[in-house]
Amino acid sequence: MKDLAGFLILFMFFSSLNFLYPQNNDTKGVIKPFIEIGVNSSYNYALFDLSGSGDLKGFWNFQNYGVGSGFGTCTDVKLGVYSTKMLLLKVHMLIGYSHFSNSDGKAYNVRWVDLGWPYKTNINTGNYFIPRDTTGESYLRLNMPNIGFGLECAVYTDRVYKSSFNFGVDLIGTLITGRVFETIVNTNESFVTINPSFRIGIGLNASYSYRFENWVGFNVGTKFTMPNLLAKSSEMTDQSGYINLLDDSNVALNPLLKTKRIMGYLQ
Repeated sequence: MKDLAGFLILFMFFSSLNFLYPQNNDTKGVIKPFIEIGVNSSYNYALFDLSGSGDLKGFWNFQNYGVGSGFGTCTDVKLGVYSTKMLLLKVHMLIGYSHFSNSDGKAYNVRWVDLGWPYKTNINTGNYFIPRDTTGESYLRLNMPNIGFGLECAVYTDRVYKSSFNFGVDLIGTLITGRVFETIVNTNESFVTINPSFRIGIGLNASYSYRFENWVGFNVGTKFTMPNLLAKSSEMTDQSGYINLLDDSNVALNPLLKTKRIMGYLQ
């Protein structure tokens, strides 16, 4: 836990390179950026139902998504739309990608899923899918490409507009997909694919920026994202070998689907 906490503190900040284009000039050559292009990378820490307890049993019990950490990257373009003496309001668009994964020293007898899963299955006895631990290993990865639009306010700390604290909010659309691999002892590796599922959520961010020159600078910061606030769904699969995201409650489909599941992560 100490190693994880240290790693989180060290990597929770964005590292970025920003290219800035001047908005206005006065007689002293002081400028504010009118257009900013940023390239960021991040360490991602899973929160809420995205986070698991270390194994993948919670994933197959439909309690959580079984991951702990991952990484991300993002490119955004910001446009200044309103300026006062020490503030600049910007609109921006971002395109990003987040990746999470986890491995487990056990398998769960999910070598194949057929039509109608998880309501009925030919793997377990009875109508409903129920995971059963077995000797083996498994691995899960989640892929989350996303696009967002939002507002950001820069609060400048100096009169030459080189240093600023920035606070923003984004509306984010995320396509969530992935794959779960499983190897039971004395069998070949098998996998099932998570159907691409589009979800809508929000992001809240805070950062500090500094410009070395008028055209280049850096920022460090943190961002909190909840990618699946809207458009949740739980439906049986209509294609063999594929499973749905199953983030809505639906006890008629499977008694284990008792609650809605909320994903979140800190970058």
